[in-house]
Amino acid sequence: MALTETVLAFSTRTLRVRLTAPGDETPLREETLVVNPTALPLDLGTTQPSLVPALRSAVLNRVTLRHPGPLLLFTGWEQEDLADLGAREGWLRIGDDPSLAAGAGEGAPFPAHTPLWRSPVEQLGTVTLPPELLGAPSAARAAVPLRLQANLWYAPAGTDCHIHRKHEFLEVHTQIAGRGRMQKFHAQDAATRYQDLALEPGATHEPFCAHDGTGAWHYPWHRYWSDTDCVWLALEYHPC
Repeated sequence: MALTETVLAFSTRTLRVRLTAPGDETPLREETLVVNPTALPLDLGTTQPSLVPALRSAVLNRVTLRHPGPLLLFTGWEQEDLADLGAREGWLRIGDDPSLAAGAGEGAPFPAHTPLWRSPVEQLGTVTLPPELLGAPSAARAAVPLRLQANLWYAPAGTDCHIHRKHEFLEVHTQIAGRGRMQKFHAQDAATRYQDLALEPGATHEPFCAHDGTGAWHYPWHRYWSDTDCVWLALEYHPC
């Protein structure tokens, strides 16, 4: 089967990001960080069963990917020089774009001086997710079509990416380079932290919001914290 991959706009000098076409067969011949943004698990077709679950990721090599939905493929993340990533064309510092800072969530304003940069945003089509992936009530039966968009974030070591909780979409994050963590809090106060989700390259945290069936998303207070210079992928699932 012919490959019809798309190279995404937030690829960098050495970090290459591709989107596969649904149904393609994609042989991997080098270390590749594979993100499955769909509701269907990715079966690696190995002798012993091995899956990449829905909305999760893995670093893979020497397998052929066969999947009815799209996959995101990252290579070269270990070679990328992160030092000047935010200064590259198309990247925006969060404090330099009022729409970014305004969308950073409920609570105290996002500090404009925060060293946090966003790459260009890619629209990746529509994904339908079942209620169990959305944290919806058990009475909810209908799957929900959502518009999927993706971008990278970059922050240097020790960046506090602001405690917030309001989003009008489902989001999950995949660590691409460096080490960071997603943290949860009882209030918009660092002293109320109750959970750390450590993120190494190749790791995606599970969704931790709930969908109430009326179109609203409910998050705990949370933030991203960079232990080292970090690049991570944000997948956002917006109402259609």
